[in-house]
Amino acid sequence: MGTMPENAAIRWGGLSKALHWGTVLLVCVAVPAGYLMSFTYPLSLRDTQGLALHEFAGQIHHTIGFLILALTLGRLGWRWARPVPAGDRSFPLQGPISRITHYGLYAILILAPVSGWLALSVFGLAPIWFFNQRDLMPPIAARRPVDDTYGYGFFAHAHLWLIYIGAVLLALHVAAALWHHFSRRDDTLRRMWPLAQPAVGRPFSGEEP
Repeated sequence: MGTMPENAAIRWGGLSKALHWGTVLLVCVAVPAGYLMSFTYPLSLRDTQGLALHEFAGQIHHTIGFLILALTLGRLGWRWARPVPAGDRSFPLQGPISRITHYGLYAILILAPVSGWLALSVFGLAPIWFFNQRDLMPPIAARRPVDDTYGYGFFAHAHLWLIYIGAVLLALHVAAALWHHFSRRDDTLRRMWPLAQPAVGRPFSGEEP
């Protein structure tokens, strides 16, 4: 039953799990690739080997960014079309905090790729990679001077700060899941874990944790 696509009252369906953990995997690759891309930019100006490494990191970072954006929009569509498992509402603020964290993570997973896309668009001189294809994905804003108020620097800094905020929200999300699993000993983590079956335990009531 754990691999069924549909969600149920006590568990997430197989498709929801695949979208969740697929996003986690993509983020774990995209962030290091982004830092490698930034680190190798000075090298790309010196020799062809540095340029090749920089472009390879860019291909990975850009491509995964687009995939994360598409996957997140798909997750939201699936989530709104299907019921979600009930959550633990033992504490008065648990529901609101959980919703803020989850909605914040969804917002980051959309805004971070879009801000990177905007940064490349207004810069106008660097390729926008999708896999190994240059400029297959079109710019979504007109080119602006680098020192423009809403030029490359603005969107690049926004992109970086969104990554930082996302890291904080992710840390809260992971900490909450571990707290539920090890302290509360409920099924919050188990019902999203791949191939895991919810244990028979204290039922949840209310909204998603």
